[in-house]
Amino acid sequence: MGQRTSGILAISLICCIVIAVFPCASAEESLIRGSGFTVTITGRPNTAYYLWLARTFDRSGEPGDQPPLIMANQMNVVQDPPGGPYAIGSFRYNNGRTILDDVAPSSSTTPATSYYAQVTTDVDGIAAVGFRTSSATAAQQFSVHAENPRSPGETVYMKLGLPAHKVTPAAATTYAEPATAPLPLLPSLPQVQTPPPAPEVPVIPPRTSAVPMPTTLQQTPGELPPILAAVVIGLCALRRSR
Repeated sequence: MGQRTSGILAISLICCIVIAVFPCASAEESLIRGSGFTVTITGRPNTAYYLWLARTFDRSGEPGDQPPLIMANQMNVVQDPPGGPYAIGSFRYNNGRTILDDVAPSSSTTPATSYYAQVTTDVDGIAAVGFRTSSATAAQQFSVHAENPRSPGETVYMKLGLPAHKVTPAAATTYAEPATAPLPLLPSLPQVQTPPPAPEVPVIPPRTSAVPMPTTLQQTPGELPPILAAVVIGLCALRRSR
C-alpha cells in the first residue's frame, strides 16, 4: 500500500483484473472485476472533500465503457440527484472544468452522478469511499481525484484498498442540497426601554356659575298675568287719546 500527496490515485483495468498502481508501492495488488475497492483520504477533521473519476469524459458511459461506480448508501457520502441540481458537479477545479464535465456522461443505464461524490472526514480527518466494478467497467486506467472545494490547493493524502474495506452503510443515498448564497447578517437594533405609564389624574368636573332657572312661574294672588296687564294698559292709552 502507498500514499500520494497529489490527490490522484491511478487504477488500471486489464481484461478481468484490476491493477492498483502505486508510485511508492513495492508490489502490485489485483482485484477480480466485479469486486470493489476503497479510497481512503486523510485531510482536515470534519471537512467535506470532492472525489471523482478524473478525465473520464471521453468514455460513453454505456455498458463496457464505464468508469468504476461509487457505491450507494454510504455513511458521510453525499451525491447529486441524477436529475439535478448539481451542487457538487458544478464545482470548477484548477483547470477550469467542472466535475460534471470531467466524468463520463450519463447513459441509458447509469447517471453521470455515479462517478463523483462529496465525502466528509471524521474527527480524525479520515474518510473512506467505496467503489465497485462490473462487466460494464471499461478495461483501461482510471484516476481518482480528491479536492477540498474550499481550499483547492490543499494537499490531500489518499490510499487505495484492495480488496474493498468494510464500508459503513447509511439508511439511504444522501443527495447534496442546492448551493445557496449565505444571507447577510443584519445589524442588531439597540434596545429601547419603554417608559413607565404616567399615573392617572382624576377628572374633576368643571365648575359653573349658572343658576338653574325654575321650570314654572308662580303667580302672586291679586296680580294680573303680564299679557293681560299689557292689554289693559293699551286700552287705557287708546281711550285717553280719544
